[in-house]
Amino acid sequence: MITPLYQAHQPPINKPENAHAGLWFDRFFNQYSSDWTLDSSAKQAWIKKIVGHTGDAKKLDAFSNRQMALVSHLNGASQRYTSDWHFITGMGNSHPVENGFSWHPTLAVPFLSGASVKGLVRAWVELNDEGLSDALKAARLKSWFGTEKKGDVADQAGDFIFFDALPDEPALLACDIMTPHMGKWYSEGDKSSHDSSNIPADWHEPVPVPFLVTKKTSLVFHIAPRAGAKNKELDAVLSALTNALDYLGAGAKTSAGYGYFSEDNKFAAQLQEKQREQQQAQANAQRLASLSPFELSLEEFLNTVPEAEQDTRLLKALTDEKWQGDEAEKVAEKIQCLMQASAKWMPDFTGSNRKKLKLKERSTQVQTYLKG
Repeated sequence: MITPLYQAHQPPINKPENAHAGLWFDRFFNQYSSDWTLDSSAKQAWIKKIVGHTGDAKKLDAFSNRQMALVSHLNGASQRYTSDWHFITGMGNSHPVENGFSWHPTLAVPFLSGASVKGLVRAWVELNDEGLSDALKAARLKSWFGTEKKGDVADQAGDFIFFDALPDEPALLACDIMTPHMGKWYSEGDKSSHDSSNIPADWHEPVPVPFLVTKKTSLVFHIAPRAGAKNKELDAVLSALTNALDYLGAGAKTSAGYGYFSEDNKFAAQLQEKQREQQQAQANAQRLASLSPFELSLEEFLNTVPEAEQDTRLLKALTDEKWQGDEAEKVAEKIQCLMQASAKWMPDFTGSNRKKLKLKERSTQVQTYLKG
């Protein structure tokens, strides 16, 4: 097994841990025999070196959050779609195993480029009139995509920006195999003369062709109105995307059932919850930034203590002279509030209950730090 590189620069036989799977798959193919020939078993062996999960979960989540924040700022929308079965992207890319693959350049996951997403939505609009007249359909094509026909020279930008669609979790790759039976008929069928090798017949041997696929996965799509454009048709664009993924499919081999996606109806609720958490985190960060050094140290102290023990731990730190002067008084006020909230504040108790007498002693102790 050799790679077409100088002898002194042969890469490792197997992909290094944490290496970019796409870079390895595309650039370091090492299944050539000594005479630089290949067979299907060598191709399959190479693909099997790549199968398994690809992509870093934290990096994908961070990227997805950044994209959604950007699209939200642009008054756009994000939606996740889950594949019904396998999904292939970039199958026509050149590669020694015959069938290539599209990898995100930094995140090492399969993805659909923004141009592919735009083309998919356009295909749906062109194929389905949705009750529109020819004139209204032409106007929609020019408005959404910049031109009425694909071959036209655009004199304006389309009203919508289509972003790359990526998974928000590591993708699972697998090796699939197709077995064409009449390869020479497809490659030589247009010749003027034919023999038994290049006519469509049932005696041809199947030729196994391995290729890389993504098993059932989810992709997050983002669409936003361009600056200055009206976004009143954004819902219609998303609807066209949903229909295109459901009925046309994305990527390669859609005629064989690959690349069909269904909308993830739970995503909107998850997105709202995530945005709420981000808003809360932002508000908390702003609140912490507004605190004085003393208030910040008190906050940090309380965050390290179980809620049920906060009053007693604060009182112990106070008696150990962790705080002095006005700071000590503020801590005492905080202890008083905590004890009142939990019905422990009993400076005026007159009974004989030992537990409540202990609380009275603690309350009186706190009072010594309070002015007035």
